[in-house]
Amino acid sequence: MVDVNTGILGLIGYPLGHSLSPLLHNNTIEREGLNYIYLPFPVEPDKLPAALEGFRAINVKGLNVTIPYKEEVISYLDRVDPLAARIGAVNTIVNEEGVFTGYNTDLAGLIRMIREDGNFNIGGKKVMLAGAGGAARAAGIGILEEGAAGLYVLNRNYTKAEKLAEEWREYYPEIEIKALPLEAEAYKSLIGEVELLIDSTPVGMAPQTDTAPVIPGEYLHEDMLVVDLVYNPRETCLLKAAKEAGAKTLDGLGMLIYQGIEAFRLWTGHEAEPETWWKQAEENIK
Repeated sequence: MVDVNTGILGLIGYPLGHSLSPLLHNNTIEREGLNYIYLPFPVEPDKLPAALEGFRAINVKGLNVTIPYKEEVISYLDRVDPLAARIGAVNTIVNEEGVFTGYNTDLAGLIRMIREDGNFNIGGKKVMLAGAGGAARAAGIGILEEGAAGLYVLNRNYTKAEKLAEEWREYYPEIEIKALPLEAEAYKSLIGEVELLIDSTPVGMAPQTDTAPVIPGEYLHEDMLVVDLVYNPRETCLLKAAKEAGAKTLDGLGMLIYQGIEAFRLWTGHEAEPETWWKQAEENIK
């Protein structure tokens, strides 16, 4: 039962649309008998500072942050975890007695998904990453922290990709990091050596499921793992093309689940059961 002592958790972004996070967190809260509630909060553009002050005033215990605020929110926090600061994006906020600290659990979620569900070790591998937004920032730092041999960042806005690559080169000078425009002529000579391809863009996300993949199937091959961070639909245009090319594939549902479990631990100190989250998420998507 909700009472004056109930800890409020939530998700901020705009627009929010349908999110699995309230379902997954609230079911865990109920199952474990915790006095929390998780709510979606659509925060309109230009209202983020006011919203955060409001959350602080009513002592909201924790927040997830999604598009378009993962980078902007950093300016309004009291503290930022060093790894989240290096990423330049925050997706989880913890409130400790009025002090808002930002974390990035996307990184841990992605690496756990690739390692456990993809049975793939990034160390020593060449990786290609499509996109240069908040999700790409977490993915890139995760790849570099795992000791990749090389990282190629593709983006339609080449300047944005190069800026990101420059930031990363300062932290990881021993790793080959290149920025490339998202054009076949730029990447076709490299992709044959790539063993992990990650698409961090929203291309192929419902309802635009019939969009062409960011990288055409003719450039994909059987010696790579292709990861699409979109999870609705489970098989995007990119993953369909990858399967036809004989590549192994992963959608983004595991990342959503594992990053959420890590956020839940930061807020409550409780470790949620991945098996239960997987079952609930898959049933809800169907």
